[in-house]
Amino acid sequence: MGGKVLELYSEKLLRRGEARGKAQGEAQGEARGKIEILKSLVTKGIISISVAAKELGVSDEAFKKMAAL
Repeated sequence: MGGKVLELYSEKLLRRGEARGKAQGEAQGEARGKIEILKSLVTKGIISISVAAKELGVSDEAFKKMAAL
């Protein structure tokens, strides 16, 4: 048999799913962090809502909703 360990298909799918979930979670966390930083800058008057919205590529209204302003 050569001592090779066989991986079950279900284990392979589970491992792939976990990797995808981790990647999506990291991306969502990064996006949320960017929104929080921009919100902080807007709140402090350092940048305008328009500038923050442009940074994210959304409308002013969409940014206000995302940042709960």
